[in-house]
Order: sequence, then C-alpha cells, then structure tokens
Amino acid sequence: MTQRMNRRAALRVFGASAALATVAGAVKGEEKDIRNAALVDGAEAWKYEPVEPDEVADAAYANYKAGRCMYTTFRAVVANVAKALESRDPMAAREIAAFPFHMMRYGDSGGNGWGATCGSLNGAMAAVGLFVSDSNARKTICDQLALYYEQTMLPCYKPPQAREEQGYTQTISNSILCHISSAKWAAAAKVRTSSPERTERCSRLSADLAQKTVELLNLNLAALNDSKVEPIGPLKKRQPAKECAECHDKSGTNADMIGKMNCTECHPEKTVEHHLE
Repeated sequence: MTQRMNRRAALRVFGASAALATVAGAVKGEEKDIRNAALVDGAEAWKYEPVEPDEVADAAYANYKAGRCMYTTFRAVVANVAKALESRDPMAAREIAAFPFHMMRYGDSGGNGWGATCGSLNGAMAAVGLFVSDSNARKTICDQLALYYEQTMLPCYKPPQAREEQGYTQTISNSILCHISSAKWAAAAKVRTSSPERTERCSRLSADLAQKTVELLNLNLAALNDSKVEPIGPLKKRQPAKECAECHDKSGTNADMIGKMNCTECHPEKTVEHHLE
C-alpha cells in the first residue's frame, strides 16, 4: 500500500530541512537565511548590484503598457538588479526576480486613477525601499527623486525610434501629483489627458524616473564602498516651500501642515505677500 505524506507532515519535513540547511551554512561560516536569499547579512535591504541606467530606462519605456507607470518603473529597476546579480549571486538573483511585480499595478494614474502621487515616483521610491535599509539614506534618495520629478523639465527620455527627435513637449510640474503633472503637460502639448500622446509622455516619464533611481542607487553604493565618493546630500528647503514651512510645518509657529512640495502650485494665493496684506 502506497503511503502518502499529508500536508502537516510535509511542512514538518520542510521545516526540519530548512533548519538543517541554516545550521549547515552557519557551520561553514556562511550565515545565510535560506528563506530569503536576497537578504544581506540579516539586514532589511535586499542585495543591490549596480546597473546601467540607460538599460533600465529602455526597459521601463518598453514595458509601460504591461502595467503602466508604477509597475514599469519599479519592475525596470528591480528586474535589472536581479539580472546583474545572476553571475555573482544566482540565489539572490532568483529571489529578487520572483518578486510579485503585479502588485504594483495599483499605482496607475496616481493610485488607481485618483491622481495622487505619480506612479512613476511611487514605484521609484518603492525600489529604493527594497534595496536601502539605512533610514537616512533611504529618505535622502527619495527626497532627491521627488525633487527631480517636481523641478526638472520632463520627460527627457527619448525612445530608440526617436533618438534624433526635436521639440518634444516638456514641462516642470512643480508638483509630484499625477493630477497636476499630467494636466500641465497636456495643456502645454494641447492634447487631452486621455490621448495617446499623454500616454506616450507617461511612458517616457517612467523611463526618466527609473533611470534616475538607479543613478542614485549606484551612487549610494559607491559612497558606501569608497570614502572618496561623496554621498548623496540631504534635501535643502527652497522657495517658496521654505517660506511656507517656517510657519506651517511641524516645527513652525502654526504646525498645521505636512509636506515638502511646492505649496503655491495648489495654493497660489497663499504667498508671503498675501499673508502680509
């Protein structure tokens, strides 16, 4: 009579095997948590390997239609790190490549179409959180990504078929909100936000954010490994947000606001001059 192993027994065997494997690794001086081979010495962050920014940008652009902004930005960064790790640490590469990328589809159009934080920026920050465990470094990189999105003339990326293109519409959003960023670009390009032109713009924008993310992650790793490399600097408050924060952020006299964005993009009447009237 054939004996069948029930589920509970199978789990016991798996648990025992996992424990033995962990102990065996420790005996050999290789303390590695086999349940998550991407972990680095027990730290929160998964192992990061420098990747080529241009390749990541191309991947983000090419896969945009598979899941749109947040999905393609996050996947382009993470999948390329997995690819870069294949020869040096195949176990970590497999673990990273197995990430359930489909979960990032919720970030489309500022979070399920709600027009909040742009999905490309949201996906970029998520990737940073996956690979950077130090809270100060993580916050600094995410601040720089947000500032890049808010204050840079975007999109900059040109797809392979349009490398010689001239005059593509670019805008400075002065906001990280999809609602404002998309509307401002559509107005400048004289198209509807539902148009294929706006979709193309967001494809390119996702490529820009993916590229910027790995540039900052590459620099962060280089600074950790080489004292001659200057680390990424913290965000410096700039006008007009600096003036608003002096009264309204958590350390101000009013302490009634949370945020780092350019305030006057949404509140054009709330300027220093207005308060002094």
